[in-house]
Amino acid sequence: MIVRTTCFDWINTLVHMEPDRHVLSAEVCREFGIDVSDRDILRGIYAAEEEMPGGRPLRWSADEDPEVYLDYNDRVLAEAGVTPPERNTAIAMLQRFAERFKSIRLAVYEDTTPVLTELKRRGIITGVISNMPQPMGPMLAKLGLADLLDFAVTPLDVNGQGKPAAPIFLEALRRAGSDPNETLHVGDEHFVDGKGARGVGITPVIIDRHDLFGSLQGYHRITSLDELPSLLDSLS
Repeated sequence: MIVRTTCFDWINTLVHMEPDRHVLSAEVCREFGIDVSDRDILRGIYAAEEEMPGGRPLRWSADEDPEVYLDYNDRVLAEAGVTPPERNTAIAMLQRFAERFKSIRLAVYEDTTPVLTELKRRGIITGVISNMPQPMGPMLAKLGLADLLDFAVTPLDVNGQGKPAAPIFLEALRRAGSDPNETLHVGDEHFVDGKGARGVGITPVIIDRHDLFGSLQGYHRITSLDELPSLLDSLS
């Protein structure tokens, strides 16, 4: 396989929230007397996002109906092995999380810049395929990644259709000028990134930074972007 293009998911692949969403969620739980580990919450987040038809709901605000957010949080806690709280407590936790979320910022993983630099050195086209509901350009520039990525595609570019639907991946192929059989897509969610990439013939690579999916079958799996150059060598 000759790899001409490598695409990347955004959150939890190239960048992460600071503090991480699962860490913040676990902290809020503990504020309300719910004893749960960061790792169990993260496991619950992945399970809930796979279960919910539209993935995780976006940030809640007080003028929105809380039901979909409460349902999501209940699923996260249940998958984490915790009994969800009664409704009033659940709403108070949702409000607290929304308050804490306002101070979250994005940070680039330590392995991101060196690996993107290495891919550019090899002449590989690089891009982002993200479900972020906003243009990526300002964020890429702010985080110092604009010169290391050739393009970024979001649902805004394909009539609102995000991963795992085919159009966002096909648009990435169009921008890269690459065929599916010479393209990789690296992402952390096998049910979104893996399923969507494979659906259009792109080779998926699952990045499992917290080593949660050691038994995952049918995908190339790495635990750090540092492993990507070696994987590229092996595929060649």
